[in-house]
Order: sequence, then structure tokens, then C-alpha cells
Amino acid sequence: MSEQTPDNDLQPEVNNISENEEMAEDILTDDAASGKPGSFALFLLPLLFSLFVFVGFTQEPVKQKSIKRSSAEEELSGKDKKTPKINFSALLAAEEFSKNLRDTVFTAEDVWFELRIDKQTLYAHYRDGRTVTYPVSTGISGASKSVESRPGLYAIFLKEEVHLSSQFNNARMNYYMPYNMGIGFHGLPGTGYYGHLGVRPSSHGCIRMRNEDVKVIFGQAKIGTLVLSHKGRSSRVVAFAPKDFKNDAEYTKDDYLNMLAYNLGSIMEGKYFINPPKKFVLDGTVIPRSGINVTSTDNIPEKQILPFAVARIDPVFDKLTNADISGVTDLAELNGNMSEFFGIAHEDSLSTSNVQFAVAPELVKKYVYNPVGILPYFPPNR
Repeated sequence: MSEQTPDNDLQPEVNNISENEEMAEDILTDDAASGKPGSFALFLLPLLFSLFVFVGFTQEPVKQKSIKRSSAEEELSGKDKKTPKINFSALLAAEEFSKNLRDTVFTAEDVWFELRIDKQTLYAHYRDGRTVTYPVSTGISGASKSVESRPGLYAIFLKEEVHLSSQFNNARMNYYMPYNMGIGFHGLPGTGYYGHLGVRPSSHGCIRMRNEDVKVIFGQAKIGTLVLSHKGRSSRVVAFAPKDFKNDAEYTKDDYLNMLAYNLGSIMEGKYFINPPKKFVLDGTVIPRSGINVTSTDNIPEKQILPFAVARIDPVFDKLTNADISGVTDLAELNGNMSEFFGIAHEDSLSTSNVQFAVAPELVKKYVYNPVGILPYFPPNR
């Protein structure tokens, strides 16, 4: 018979294991209670640090994405709230744009004069950016043999240091520079009239200035120097052309008048975008002594007509020959149809030539002829 090991022989080993586990728990409990680092604490601290680093790296991109998404949403919502949705074409044709349009006349000289009748002031504009102001006294209306100073674009056509008036009993005029018929800048003997300068009109029609002031501009002005006279509502302005700018061709007097009519007419007829203005340097010597019409800004239309395109599609074969590309050869016919059906007069546009300008005589009469430039002549008393 084999011997059987009683169950009591195995019990001590089991009990010993249980006692060891209890001793280990007591040791950890005692270490935790006493604050001494134990083996479990040495294992737990690195584990917690690794977990903290891992969570930090995994959460940062999510945070950045959420920030970017929120900022983009705020930007989008801000645009929707603050930025109006504007049709660009409607903006170009808006009243504010049209009312600010002016016909710019370019000069190659180093100075031009702006006479503000409403302010009794003469502004001398220089190419270097300076503007010098002079008090003046213009023509008074209603007095005997007197005419009111007139608006218009003029040019000085005569210079005389001493001029004796043929209308007013040989009255002496110092540094006389006429620009509108017999109307011009000048001084008078003495200083008694200085009190009216810059205050109110007091002359028979000429522009009275202090002798020392008119002497300065007399030395600076040339025959052909532009004079823009207005009351604050001129549809034409003057600007200096770049020094290196040259006209496309040698223009005749009629060419200049046609271009002046074309540029102002494109604004006044509401066709600024259809007939863009022609840039050229104006020769002041071609301006009539009655001046050029500057008309009033009140006459500018509220809106300009927007340009449009007419698409034409011709079926062509898979080869490039002049015979197949028929659309290019029919542009003249297409332009003619546009003039007929859409009311765009062919004579309102400049031709491709540098010298020949097809502008209707009616436009020249309307936008060049100065209706207020012609002045009456008062003969001297006999």
C-alpha cells in the first residue's frame, strides 16, 4: 500500500502564502501611512508621469483644431455681419461714382491758374506741388458798363506790362494778361482798391490784383497758360501731365476741340465706361478767346451706363485658316449693328487713327462752345 499524505501536510504552505500577502499589504499600508516611499510608489510615479505626457500630446492637436475651427467660424460670422455683399458693377454705376467724375485736362506747363469767382481768390498751381493763393476782385454785375466774370476754361493770349484801356478812357492797367476776350488779370495805379480784394467783386469785368502779386504771375505765365474759371461746380479740372508724356500725334486745332468734346460728352451722356476718355496734353494756344465750356456738375447724370459684350460663336472646322475664322472679319459689321440696335452713335467714339476723330459737330457745339464766354463791348465815352 502506498502512503497517502494527509491534507494537514499541505495546509502550512497555503497558510504561509496567505501570510506573505498579508505582510506585503501591511508593509505598503505602513509605508503609505508613514510617508516613506515604497516599492509601489517607485513604480506608480513613472507610470503617472508617462500617462500625463501621453494625454498631453494626444490632446494638443485636438485643441489647436478646435481653436482654428472656432476662429474660422468667428471670422466667417464677422464677414457675414460686417461686410455687405456688393455687386461690383452696381458700385461702378452708383450715384457717388458718377457724381465725382470730372473731365481732366492735362497741361505740359509748370503752372496753371484757377480762378474761384465764388471765393474771390486766384490759385496758382505749380508742378512741384505748391499752390499759392492771391486775393482778387472780379467783375460786378449790374453796374454801368460792367459784366460779371464768367466760368470757362481759358488760356492767356496776351501779355503787356502796361496796357491802356480802350473802353475806359485809357485807364492804366499794370501787368495786363487777358484770357477771356478783354477780361484779364491786372493791377491799377495806387492801392485804394486793395480793400476789396478777396472780399467782393468791384471791377468792370477784369480780375484786379495787387500790383506785387500780379507782377509775380506775369513773370511765370506764358502765352497758352491755362486759366480755369468757375464757381465751385466745374465739370472740368486741370492736372499736370507727366514730363515724359507725349501726344500720339501732331493734333490740329479741330482735333483738340473734338477730343475735348468727346471726353466731356462721354461723362455727360452717361457713356464714361463705353467711351473711355482720351488722354492728351492740351495746347492752350488753340483755346478760343471765348473759352471752353466747363458746364456744371449738376448736369452729370446720376449713373453711367455699364459696358456690355455681345458674344458671337461661329462653328469652324478643325483647321486655322483666314477663311474659317469669319468672326474677325465681321467686327465692323458687328459694331454697326450695335450702334443701330443699342443706340450707341458711331460718331460718339474716337476712331483708331491718331489724327482723325469722328465726333459729331453737335457734340463740339454742346461741350466745347462756351455760351457764357462771349462778352459785350462797351465803347469809350465820346
